[in-house]
Amino acid sequence: MGKKIRFNISEETFFNNGKAILKALPDIRKNLVDALSMDETIDVYMRNVKGKDPYYGVNATSLNKALRRCLEKQGFNKETHVENGVLFQKGKEGFDFSSYDEAYNFARLYNYYLGTVGVLNGDEKILKLHKKMGQKKREWRGKIAAIQAQVDENCDYCVDKEKLTVVGELQFGNWALVYRDLFRLLDADSNPGVDFYIYVTADKELSGLLSSQTVSFNKTAEILQQYRNIIRVPIWLIGLGIDGF
Repeated sequence: MGKKIRFNISEETFFNNGKAILKALPDIRKNLVDALSMDETIDVYMRNVKGKDPYYGVNATSLNKALRRCLEKQGFNKETHVENGVLFQKGKEGFDFSSYDEAYNFARLYNYYLGTVGVLNGDEKILKLHKKMGQKKREWRGKIAAIQAQVDENCDYCVDKEKLTVVGELQFGNWALVYRDLFRLLDADSNPGVDFYIYVTADKELSGLLSSQTVSFNKTAEILQQYRNIIRVPIWLIGLGIDGF
């Protein structure tokens, strides 16, 4: 059964100077707050828990899909994974949303395949990446050719990074998944580097509507506090609530 609700940020906290970094990202803050304040329809179902009267709960899959729609409306990239130090929107499982300098990211991809070091048969391999980069074959070939005309063979294509790399997760599954998410962050931060990390999970009330074992704001805060000497990326942890349930 579908139910109309409104999202809200009911709790938030920061790690590794995340609050200070966020002040330098006013568009990110505005767009995310707007996305997490939207009206949406999510699926609910009757839950039967031992020792409790039957009550309506929230379907986690439906919740995730609704939030992804909201984030996309506010200009965030869809699921993003890291491969060879480059951010892609197609293919493997990755971060749930992102915002980054696309020109700088393209330069990293070009340099990996055709730069100073390059890879074997890089000129052929790079042309096969049009689908992973979300472009048509002809347009992608033209883009590569345009750069090759500007840059000497086996030389790097240099672009200044003008936008911080922001990645985020929506996590409403089993609380143990927090550790998997943090391993993904550590791997991405080593190459190409992550400047800011956003982790959206359930506040206490929403967590109870999902499952007793669901990732929650408080549990995630405890884990991040415990491992803050290992995870150095600035973090914005958000406890998501819903109105109208």
